[in-house]
Amino acid sequence: MVGDDLDDADQHGDPFGMRFGPMFAPGRPARSERATDLAIPVLHAGGWSGLTLRTMARAANTTPQAVAAWFPSVGRMRLAIAERYGKRWIRERGAAARRQLRAIDTDDECRVVQVARALATRNRAERAFDGIWLTIVEASRWDLAIRSVVAPVLARERDLVTGLLVELGEPEPSESDVELALALVRGQRFSVAAR
Repeated sequence: MVGDDLDDADQHGDPFGMRFGPMFAPGRPARSERATDLAIPVLHAGGWSGLTLRTMARAANTTPQAVAAWFPSVGRMRLAIAERYGKRWIRERGAAARRQLRAIDTDDECRVVQVARALATRNRAERAFDGIWLTIVEASRWDLAIRSVVAPVLARERDLVTGLLVELGEPEPSESDVELALALVRGQRFSVAAR
């Protein structure tokens, strides 16, 4: 089980228990991002259960044995991808929301609605991007290791909403305003992903 492996590895100083081969060696961020890039179409086409060593090998145009040299298990591969994808997802959603807020007339709307609209899924690419994130979030419901990398991203999403409300002139956003904005945007994401 992934969680058990992580507990053992944590004793050796590595917070995620990842002892990958060359692809994830320290100082090789481009290669770790490459694994996430390869996983995006795999996750989009096959969901979480479709993310296997074999499908990653096919996407990388290599053998499953080569992918296994990068990742000691499917669980570790999924964990690494979930972590990197989550960081990328929140960074991109924040940048897109800020661009959107600069582009729209926000004078006539409630700030909570403005933030929800700015974070809303707008096009096919964002729909795929958000759908993959929702797949990872769903996996975190039953996989504790995945949950450990999803929880900080969800906290950053909450901070993002708070920050956007502050940027719009709400000096100290209430918890209920933050919750409402999150509920609106998450509900919209689920609705769009279900189509």
